[in-house]
Amino acid sequence: MYSIEPVPLPHEGPSDVSLWRVDFAFKASLEDAAFAALSSDERTRAGNFHRHEDALRFATVRVALREQLARYLGMTAHAVRFKLDENRRPCLADSNACDFNVSHAGAYGLIAMSPRRRVGVDIEQCSDTFDWRSIVSLTLDASEAAWIEQLDAAQQISAFYDAWVAKEALVKTTGVGITRGLQHLTVLPRDGLQVTLRKQIPDDMRELAAHWIAAPEGYVACVAWSTKTFA
Repeated sequence: MYSIEPVPLPHEGPSDVSLWRVDFAFKASLEDAAFAALSSDERTRAGNFHRHEDALRFATVRVALREQLARYLGMTAHAVRFKLDENRRPCLADSNACDFNVSHAGAYGLIAMSPRRRVGVDIEQCSDTFDWRSIVSLTLDASEAAWIEQLDAAQQISAFYDAWVAKEALVKTTGVGITRGLQHLTVLPRDGLQVTLRKQIPDDMRELAAHWIAAPEGYVACVAWSTKTFA
């Protein structure tokens, strides 16, 4: 019988931040019992995807998220209810007991959760043929772009993805700043696992931290959290 089994991931962040990897089985059917926890709205949303792979990514991560939240809240996975906050960021509908964030790309998804602080996570599948310059104005500070240009081609791609996931994880932590693009943050050059916000730090990013995390071959990922707790 098919089952969804999130893999706990180690990281260098606070101990109250839990992180899991979800591996996708693209031959699975959304009619499998493993997806029974989905709401009718979630099934409709999954059905609106044109590609089965995209529907399965969404549904698998949502089931895994429901199960982890249900364990923490002491309820059934199907009973967990979601809503969008003022920044259009998903959150629990009936409780503020736990914050969470998800991301998926290619064959993997990530889930971050914390009962004490806001969290954000991002994973991207790296492509050697991706033209990073085509979106540089929306993703990189001018100094980062200049620094990347000094690297060889392979290093350029790696550095760009490092910046991309770090910035996505940071802005997803609050939901603020996404519409402004990612270029208002400066995280390169990278030095180890800790993400360092360089130059002038926007007000909405001052109480955030992040670390790059180990990812499967061909992927890059980052988890972020608020340094200020709410519990």
